[in-house]
Amino acid sequence: MKQRLLPLILLLPLLSGCEEYEYTIHMKYDGDKIIRKVICSGNMPPEIRTKLQKLYPKQIDSDSYEGTFGENLPDDVGGFGINLHLSNPMGNAYIYVERFRGNDAQALDIEKAFGATDNLVDLVIDWLEFELGSNVNFGKLKTFCNKELRADIKNLVVYIWMDQRIYQNEEEEKTKDLVVRMLLYLYERDYFTIADISDIVASTDGWVCVLPYVRDLISKKLGYSNSKEAAGDLAFLQDPNTLEQSAYRFFTSPKMHERLLQEARARSGDVNLVITPNSSEDFNDIAEKVFEVYNIELETFFIDFDIFGGSPDKVNVKLNCPRKPFETNGEWDEATGQVNWSSRITDKKFPFMCYATIGKPNDEFQKRHFGRVILKDEELVGYTFWYKGLKKDHKGEWDEFLFSLGPNQELESRVESFRFRNAPPPSPDSEEKVKLLSELPCNLIVKGLKMNKKDQPESDSQEAAQAQQKIFKVHPIGKIVRKNGRTFIEIDRQYTTGLKGLEKHSYVDIVYWFDRNDTPEKRAILQVHPRGDKNNPLTGVFATHSPFRPNLIAISKCDIISIKENVIEIKEIDAFDGSPVLDLKGDFFRFY
Repeated sequence: MKQRLLPLILLLPLLSGCEEYEYTIHMKYDGDKIIRKVICSGNMPPEIRTKLQKLYPKQIDSDSYEGTFGENLPDDVGGFGINLHLSNPMGNAYIYVERFRGNDAQALDIEKAFGATDNLVDLVIDWLEFELGSNVNFGKLKTFCNKELRADIKNLVVYIWMDQRIYQNEEEEKTKDLVVRMLLYLYERDYFTIADISDIVASTDGWVCVLPYVRDLISKKLGYSNSKEAAGDLAFLQDPNTLEQSAYRFFTSPKMHERLLQEARARSGDVNLVITPNSSEDFNDIAEKVFEVYNIELETFFIDFDIFGGSPDKVNVKLNCPRKPFETNGEWDEATGQVNWSSRITDKKFPFMCYATIGKPNDEFQKRHFGRVILKDEELVGYTFWYKGLKKDHKGEWDEFLFSLGPNQELESRVESFRFRNAPPPSPDSEEKVKLLSELPCNLIVKGLKMNKKDQPESDSQEAAQAQQKIFKVHPIGKIVRKNGRTFIEIDRQYTTGLKGLEKHSYVDIVYWFDRNDTPEKRAILQVHPRGDKNNPLTGVFATHSPFRPNLIAISKCDIISIKENVIEIKEIDAFDGSPVLDLKGDFFRFY
């Protein structure tokens, strides 16, 4: 304690040392979720392992844990993260952001550090007044401490804050940078000369080498031409022993005893509390009491006797991506299709941040309707957020327009002229341009269409012709009706004559439409877990009976109970009440 407190008064110490733990996090996308695996290295405390066991449903071994997560990522290494996946017919946007450890309340930390600085300077002033108060020029020294010294120490605190909170890696280099910055700052303000700095750097005496320069500084502020003239006044700063003896006299002085007594009474609530001075009290014990009464908590200085700001754990993050991110602060590895991050992390620095943003186009859809891929990366993500914010009516209107487009049409003019039905009419007399809801997507699409075709991948132009497909229209012939526990097919009367002969059949194939899934997002789904069971492997929709598919056609074979005019009663069908019926086909083996 003694070896830390005394140098802190003159020069804040820089010490370090802690055990290191390492975490490696592997992530890959699974639809709109992320499969996350964390591997721990080092002698992890039991409480960390218990925390990981609670967060992750699957423990692979004693050091590895795995789970599947949605929008909110687990607080496994300490922090907060989100996985955002937005889809639309034009493609998908993936946004990953996560912070690890660290402290986001930096303003509060700086405020505490500045408060501790003020308290420390107050302690130094009281100590100097105890030793030098009778000097006629002490007022000048006190003014210097109150103004210049207080402000300069706060500026150095900010340097230390920047060094320890912001920088995450290259610790040796950043420490050198901090030292250089601080020495230059002190040189600029006449605390040291170049020769002084050279002597300090070359010295092997540790903090003791600073004492002569402290004596020179104080002697100048007291009006002496050099420290030799002030030798008598500054004898208490002659060496570590005289410094300790001076501090002890100050800590046990009547004035300090009275201050300690008042503090003890305030804490105990006993205004009559009496404490007898103890001239033989241990230096460490009395020093701790003095620092407490001045409200100087050493941990409020960002160093905390640890130049790296706490437990220097390490985290490695690896994210498998469906496409190279257009925006990330990690390193992209083309060979593995991963973004990689790595950093040391503590609870005291700025949080270590990882982020990646991906705009993956739906190549098939864009080529079918535009002849080539026109939106990807940043433009696609911007479009996706716009699409996500649409109200239901606007989304339906926009989808209807989008699905009607084809590469043989005058696409640019059609897109430029699109307006939502409730959009304000153009006013040529108005000086202010009315911003339209359709402006952003139309501008993005037109920009993509105007791109020179030679800038497109060769595969785009080769497949453009194949994308020029015809659009076919179908119209419902009736609907499913559920009533009083019975199921009917109610055919529109204009199609009643088409039922002739169906009464001779025992069952009928019903072709209907999954109208509850008729959204661009669900039409764009091409792989599912069969029967909605995550334990079943991802399978292409064309190998399943899933209601999610590009064309939402469903077929069910149903037993016929009766037919009356345009109404057919059947036993059962896996369809909602009101589902549109597209076609009926009788028993194939009856004929005809």
